[in-house]
Amino acid sequence: MSKVNSKLLQFFTQHYSPGAIGLVGTNDTIGIAIREAQREVTTDHSASLWSHCFIFGDLRLDRRGDSDGLTRSPYLFESDLKVNAFKPQLRNGAQENWIGKWCKDGVENAAVIDLGLSDDERDNVLGTALQLVDEQVLYPIQELLGTWWAIIIKSQWRDNPLDDRHAMYCSSFVRYCYKEAGRDFLDDSVSVSNTTPEDIAKAGSDKMVIYKP
Repeated sequence: MSKVNSKLLQFFTQHYSPGAIGLVGTNDTIGIAIREAQREVTTDHSASLWSHCFIFGDLRLDRRGDSDGLTRSPYLFESDLKVNAFKPQLRNGAQENWIGKWCKDGVENAAVIDLGLSDDERDNVLGTALQLVDEQVLYPIQELLGTWWAIIIKSQWRDNPLDDRHAMYCSSFVRYCYKEAGRDFLDDSVSVSNTTPEDIAKAGSDKMVIYKP
């Protein structure tokens, strides 16, 4: 397992709140491609800071501390695609992971958005996320292409033409969970299936805490 950035882990733990939204921007090939594809969505048409987003779940005990000691840190819900070229392993779609997954040196930018959910809203966001994990909702590469095309022709308000009802990429996963809880943070100018990490960042900009190394 690659080394965890302890400062970034501390940031996420310090600003953790169940149901809050996490954002990261990575410098790997896929992350850069996603950030570049959002240029027409950013205010100044520069590459977006953000390539992935997720929802904070529970604080949990595990043995990731020194000498396998007990520690308590956040777990998260997300939709992601991970292929390990050196192991017969494929993780595709809605899943639950330890926050340390996004506390690596390849993460250039990170932020937390806490929209102040009520207890009922929080429970509905987390309940929806867990249901999507249980239903094994997939991560759709084709929908990313559909959203990229919608951005180019300025038609994010339309449903993604490549939408798969049993598949969601990361930002549509987050938006869907919030919408099901009655706390949609965007209007009809952006459809759920065309929601980008940059759209989420802009919608929550006044509630955003940004990581400063």
